[in-house]
Parts: sequence; structure tokens; C-alpha cells
Amino acid sequence: MSANLACWLVDRAAAHPHRTALVEGVGERRRAVTYGQLAGRVAALAAGFRRRGIGAGDRVLLFVPMSIPLYETLLATLHAGATAVFVDAWADRRRLDAAIAAAHPRAFVGTPRAHLLRLVSPSIRRIPIHLLAGRGRLSIDRYARPGETSPPADVDGSAPALVTLTTGSTGRPRAAARSHDFLRAQHAALRALMGIREGDVDFPALPVFALNGLASGATVVIPELDPRRPADADPERLFAQMRAEGVTVASGSPALFERLAHWCMARDRRIAVRALFTGGAPVTPKLARLLADHVEGSVHVVYGSTEVEPVASVGARVMLDAMASVEGGAEGGRGLCAGPPVEGLEVRLVRAHDAPVELGAGGWAEWVVAPGEVGEIVAAGAHVLPGYDGDAAADRASKIHDGDRVWHRTGDAAWRDAEGRLWLMGRVSARIVRRGETIWPLPVEAVAAGLPGFTHAALVGVADAELGQRAVLCVETPMPANRLLPAFFDPLRAAVAPTPVDEIRGFTRIPRDPRHASKTDLAALRKMLEDPAAGRIRG
Repeated sequence: MSANLACWLVDRAAAHPHRTALVEGVGERRRAVTYGQLAGRVAALAAGFRRRGIGAGDRVLLFVPMSIPLYETLLATLHAGATAVFVDAWADRRRLDAAIAAAHPRAFVGTPRAHLLRLVSPSIRRIPIHLLAGRGRLSIDRYARPGETSPPADVDGSAPALVTLTTGSTGRPRAAARSHDFLRAQHAALRALMGIREGDVDFPALPVFALNGLASGATVVIPELDPRRPADADPERLFAQMRAEGVTVASGSPALFERLAHWCMARDRRIAVRALFTGGAPVTPKLARLLADHVEGSVHVVYGSTEVEPVASVGARVMLDAMASVEGGAEGGRGLCAGPPVEGLEVRLVRAHDAPVELGAGGWAEWVVAPGEVGEIVAAGAHVLPGYDGDAAADRASKIHDGDRVWHRTGDAAWRDAEGRLWLMGRVSARIVRRGETIWPLPVEAVAAGLPGFTHAALVGVADAELGQRAVLCVETPMPANRLLPAFFDPLRAAVAPTPVDEIRGFTRIPRDPRHASKTDLAALRKMLEDPAAGRIRG
């Protein structure tokens, strides 16, 4: 049997041809397709792609909004034996050009609006094949012939199925090429974690997560939001859509669900799902409590990354109980409890190191930290990306080779408690070394963001001739900085003690990452800090 992921759709369509597969829109704009209809469309489109010369080994760049046409195109690409290439929805022309240079696509599929980029981007114009996606006259339907069918292309499990290109807010794109076998392993891990089953109604706010729902035979509802701005989604519209479709499982960024939960709190309503999963950015105790109180089912905090998804997970109330009972300061003062590693994943904690990690004669003994100490999370397992696509420098920086086994360096620091749970402490690259002592930012940020009057916090290290680095605590508060008095921050200093804070800056908005709108955009924040007067309260 072929390892092609498109076989999943064929199997689901054969078993449940009349079950709804995908739903988009609300009210008069609502549109749905069954598994049988989707499989027929995908097979016809794949045949059309082959007629245009797209086949095994080719890469197809998809620049299509989260919609039914996106998944039709994605699955048709896999059906034809080609590789789908995803670029973040927020990518501008510069990042798109860089992604094209990294992925080398042979075809570009986009909406009519996306094709306007060809007027200004020589990189897009150089892609040999250009196809239109969308509805109406200018539609990808032109490439399909109704009734034309063929089985999914026979591909090896090691062949790349999906390439995602993410850069964070800055930097050179890194191409994460996920094979058919890798995505099967990732689906197995996610299905074991999320428990999505046939008959569920899934509500995934991240495009790739929809594949997990489809592979499980669930109905996938495409959220009514702009993935470029999840924090600006209309909560009333989302709530109405979820209720109308009978959503049972939901997943998305902390910023999205925070907005929805605040809307529910103001109206004494609850999100009626069996289970809700959130991750992609730190989930503070304040947010975990808000979600736990305004979701009818269970709330789960998931820790993972593009290269390893998932790593660990914990129930929101279990997380809160653990953080309230741990010794050592205010809730969050020992980090954020992320739960135990998921089944099938091996995790180690190695000492913080800014250069590549190479195992010497002493093996892991030279790197692994003592029990209870903080170290970088490294992971190995079937759903761990073994390397980046054509990027030896990224592999050297992020991978550890142990014989034939490859471990991924997450870049996140944590300690492990007696029950085997990971406690996140922040990015290794963001640690502050002050007078020779290491300060981890996440515990301070979690405590500060949980205090009344503050909505976000970031602890930043700034070069200092005497200290090495001074600790600058940036807090987000609705009050304009020019109206803040030093006394406003006295409870803040007391709460984060004994961690030293050399300077406090207050801002009405701390910049967030463009992907999840939840994590601090450190590069942008550092630029703001270059203005000595911006947000300064006291030295």
C-alpha cells in the first residue's frame, strides 16, 4: 500500500462518503463538502495537476487563505505525489521571496489577489507553473475534469509531503520538510493526546492542524478569523459559529482563546466543547484559570514546536494545582508547568549552550543537568523532525547526533520535577547573566503578568559594563506610561523578589509574534528599548 497521506482521504470517503468533511463560513455564506465530494474533487484536481506537469518530486507553493479550496489544493498536491509548501499567512513580499529561495517550488497556487504579487516579485514570476485557486470564473476548477479519477500516487514514506517555512518575526527562513511517515507519526501522537474520533466536530485555528481532524474522520470547521491576526478575531462570531456547528474539540493560540473567554466572561457564557487545546506560546496561570472557568469541557495546555509537536501536555486545572503547591514564591515563580512528555517521546535536559552540541567520549554525561536543575529541552522520537531541508547550518545549530539517532534542540529551558513534569523557564537565548548568575525570564514574566493591572510582561537582558547584563522588566498596562508613578510598581517588585530587577518599563502594548500574537516579539521590543525615555519608570 502507498505511504501517500492522500490515501487517508480515500479510505475515509469509502467508509463515510456522506459525512461532512469541511465547513466554512456562516449563515448565507456557509458552505460544506462531504468526504465523498472532497475525495472526488481532490482526485480530479490531482489529474489536472499531472496534466500541467506537476508530479512526484515537485514542490507546490500554496498561498491560499484557510478555506475549503486550500485543503482541496493541498490534498490534490499530495494525491499527485508532489510536496505542498506552506508560508506563514502574515508573510510579506520580502519573506515570501526568501521562502521561495529556500523551498525552490515548481508551481505557485494562489488566489487572484495573491497572483498580483507577480507584478512586484521576480521570484514568483520565475516559478515555472502558476495556478489560480478560488471560486467562480477564475477558479482552480479549470484544471479539473469532473469524473476523472486515479488512485493517489505511489510514494515512499520518506518522501516529503509538507514543507513549512517559518521565520519568527525576523531572520532567514528555515524549511521544515515533513515526510509522509513523519506526518503519520505526528498524527498518532496528536490523536493520542487530543482524542479526536470519528463523529467529532473539530475547530482547528491553525491550518496544518486541520489535517489531523480529517485523518481522524472528523468534521473540520474552518474558523471565521484571519489567521494573520488571531488576536483580533470577532469572539461573538466565533462563539456563534462554534455553537451552530456543534463543535466538540477546539485548538488554537492562547491569544485567540483568551479573547473568546473574556467575551464569554462578560456575558456569563461558556464555550461548549468536550475539549479545548491551546499552545504555541506560554500559557500563564491567569489565562489557564480563565479558560478552565469558561469552558464546559476539559482544557489542555500543549507545549511543542514545528519540529516536535507535541512535546508535553497538561490539563489546565492540574497545571494550576501544581503551580499553587510548588515551593518557592508566587504562583508561576518556579516556571510554567507543561506536564510530562507525551508517550513515545524521549526528553533530556542539557546544560545551556549557545554553540552546537556535539557528544564527545563522555556522551550525554557531559551535557545532561542534575535532577531539578534547569537545562535546554532536547527530544527524540518518531515525530521529531530529523533535519531541515537543505540547511546544514540550521541542522548543526539545532540537532544532536547520537549514532543513528537525531535529537532536536528546542531552544527552551526547563526543569523536571519528581513526577517527571517539565516546568518551562524561557528561551535559552533569552536568559540573562547578571553578575555571573543566570536569570530565567519566564518565571518573572508569569508572576508579573498575573498581577492586577498588567496584561503581559517580558524580562529582557541589556548589556551593562558593570553587571554584564542588567535585567529590564517590561510590563504591559492599559495606563499610559507618562501617567504611571513609581509606586505603581512597588507590588511588582515585591512579587518577583528575590529576582533582581534593575529597571522597569511600562508600555500600553508590548509587541507580539505575528504567527500566534501571543509571544513577545523580542527583536521589536529591543528596538523600542533603544529609546531611553520609552516607558521608563525608574532606574
